[in-house]
Amino acid sequence: MLTFVLAAVLTFDPVSTIRVASPAPPAAAPAAPVRETPRQMSGVAVTLECTARADGRVTHCQVLGETHPGMGFGEAAIALMQDARVEPGLRDIQFARTIQFRP
Repeated sequence: MLTFVLAAVLTFDPVSTIRVASPAPPAAAPAAPVRETPRQMSGVAVTLECTARADGRVTHCQVLGETHPGMGFGEAAIALMQDARVEPGLRDIQFARTIQFRP
């Protein structure tokens, strides 16, 4: 069920409210990172794990994996989630989210 909710979360809009209904299954380990120069990058993906608080705040985001580690995209993804809000629920829930950065 949360898979459907996470699909909605993947279309993240920092201004909108996101509905999270139940905990997500553990995320699969990311594939080995591929080193490319900035010119060769067609996009970068960062997968985060965060906590959706019962009051609607999103906290404690951490990087689970990124396609281009060490280039600052993980920190940028965490910064994007700082003001994120979800629909308030009955309890805190952990969820995973992948953010795509494209040139």
